[in-house]
Amino acid sequence: MASRWSVPFALAVLGAASVPAQSDDLVARVNRALDEARPALLAHLREANLGRSRVGELALLLLAAVHDGVPATDPVVAAAVRVLAKAEPTETYDLALRLLVLEAMAEFPDRAALAKRDCRRLLRNRDDSGAFSYSEGAVRWDLSNTQYAALGLRAAKALGAPIERSVWTRLAKEVGDQQDSYGGFGYARGPGGEGNRKGDRGVDWRGDSYASMTAAGIAVIAICRQALGEDEQGTPLHKLLVRGWQWFDRNVAAIGSADERWSYYFHYGLERAAILCDVEKVAGQDWYARGAGMFVRDQLPGGGWRSATDGGGGIVGAAQRGRGQPVATAFAVLFLRRKFQKVAGPITPRPVEITAVGPDSGDADVDTCAAELVRRGKAALPEVLHALRSEILPRRRAAAKALLGIAGESFGYDPARDPEQNREAIKKAELWHLRNR
Repeated sequence: MASRWSVPFALAVLGAASVPAQSDDLVARVNRALDEARPALLAHLREANLGRSRVGELALLLLAAVHDGVPATDPVVAAAVRVLAKAEPTETYDLALRLLVLEAMAEFPDRAALAKRDCRRLLRNRDDSGAFSYSEGAVRWDLSNTQYAALGLRAAKALGAPIERSVWTRLAKEVGDQQDSYGGFGYARGPGGEGNRKGDRGVDWRGDSYASMTAAGIAVIAICRQALGEDEQGTPLHKLLVRGWQWFDRNVAAIGSADERWSYYFHYGLERAAILCDVEKVAGQDWYARGAGMFVRDQLPGGGWRSATDGGGGIVGAAQRGRGQPVATAFAVLFLRRKFQKVAGPITPRPVEITAVGPDSGDADVDTCAAELVRRGKAALPEVLHALRSEILPRRRAAAKALLGIAGESFGYDPARDPEQNREAIKKAELWHLRNR
């Protein structure tokens, strides 16, 4: 069956990036919810700074604050950075979440050196299949730990940590092998998660598939695919992604449902998976609008969120004051902000994306955008080539500058001319990309 998201995903493979349009009403409701959520989020972060939370929870709250735009100079954020910098995590979630903070915060002290150290520790938590469990020496891996490990490795790689290609190939194979016949993923190998013991490689995957783990499986495959540079359609990894999104076509009711298993955890995972794959709609439904509607509806009077399964602890009396639970609140803010980046890099300072360059963009935005594309190098060329065909002049100018910086020549492209007049130049640029990617 052809997936109903195949057209936008195919465009994504070619590098076409777009921002899903949302109704003015939804945008206003989300902005209001986030404004009301910030005091609750910072209250949870302030409490975590006192050492009453594990490293991963502190890192998750700090990541949410960074995505929410709280500056590094904020006293609560600065205190969280100091605490997190001194921590000595060894477990997968803790290491991975600190790596995500390091990626997001350009201001984090000694982040490149710390990222390399955390990466080495994280890699010890694999079993002999190449997938991840909670800690070193554990007897079986699970897809939740593996998902966060993949995110952490992606962040570490962006910060210069050396990761062998075999790490990604083994991880992609092990997780890909667990996809069920409908395209979904479960938590662990075997009935009830049993059977994934060292040396027990003949056990079939029999755990039931559900939304959060299917989003996790998609994210892991997409991260490995990106790390391996395999962006072509029709490859084995591409086919796994297609089947994974087809599972969501058949289970779209999970999106926006507070009754879904591990709902908040799932929705934050969906945000990452969809951004990695440039998926805007599932079964014709806007995944962000459905999820945002749920979070806005379920927000507590004091600005936070609580969940029966996603909550974690929380400050004393927080639920009565409406601040909810730290983990649930962090997941809600992270989803609503939708700041995860398809290409790993710092959230702050935020570069001007090519899709954000509009008719009224000035020279500064054009130059900043072009510089960021050049920094990314050949990986940015699909977006550059797409923008060369734009009807928006400043966007063509940014793309032309980036093309010259990446390829070293313009191929005769003139941004002052319309795309039709630049047809031959664009063809030459595309040919160069095919030969040099």
